[in-house]
Amino acid sequence: MDNITPTKTLGPRTARLFTELHERGQRVFDTQTAAKAMGVSPAHAAVLLHEAKKRGLVTPIKRGLYNLVPFELGKSYFHLEDRHTLVHADMGERPYFFSHYSAMGLHQLITQPIFTVYVTTKDRLLNRNLGGTRVRFITVKPKQFFGLEAMRFGENNVHLSNLSRTLLDGLRKPKYCAGITEVAKAFFMAKDRIDIQQLIEYAHRLEELAVIRRLGFIVEALLPELSAPLEALRVQLPRSFVLLEPDMPSMGVFDSRWGLRLNVPKESLLAAIST
Repeated sequence: MDNITPTKTLGPRTARLFTELHERGQRVFDTQTAAKAMGVSPAHAAVLLHEAKKRGLVTPIKRGLYNLVPFELGKSYFHLEDRHTLVHADMGERPYFFSHYSAMGLHQLITQPIFTVYVTTKDRLLNRNLGGTRVRFITVKPKQFFGLEAMRFGENNVHLSNLSRTLLDGLRKPKYCAGITEVAKAFFMAKDRIDIQQLIEYAHRLEELAVIRRLGFIVEALLPELSAPLEALRVQLPRSFVLLEPDMPSMGVFDSRWGLRLNVPKESLLAAIST
């Protein structure tokens, strides 16, 4: 017997949902939105969306969240929007911003592919999978939730850390940016866009001395032309040491100027930006 592919037909309630979503320019939606548009209960909407999935009209992202399959894709029965759009829809009204290696990618400062989306929030959230996209949440204190900008993705304005905050987050948590060497390369790639005074202001607001130490060392080593304003920060540092790369073993020489143990040698950073 030949396999029969179901047709992409719309029932009256599903057609009502599609019409409303298209008028909004919205492709990612939840069960509550569907129920309201179709004039049914959420439970009934879930049943109708299950049938819509079998007909190739929607793609489930996670329980209760769906993506329309655009008709212009023809016979395709599967479609997911850009990963940033999916995360934006999943976050709803909760405050967030794309950060760390994801923000570095959005600012065009990466040299390796991204397989995880990094999201900073004020709330502790469990990491999750959205339609095959791994999402890693980083929690910060409310007073550290600053340095954002918006970027347009389709019909949505998604939130991401601005350049200064992105670079400092790399110094704060290098492990979420493919390591301190990648962060150093990001500083070098962004050298013509860096606002050193804003970096200093943000470093103070983060209230983490390790960030100031790494900032001073990286800028002096790679961007000496920008380093003069950092001297005022250096003379205020207490006499102690932290690791340059916090997630690597404690080894290497000490840099007494910035109070760092260079478990990634300066020569390695210089070599990385010269290739």
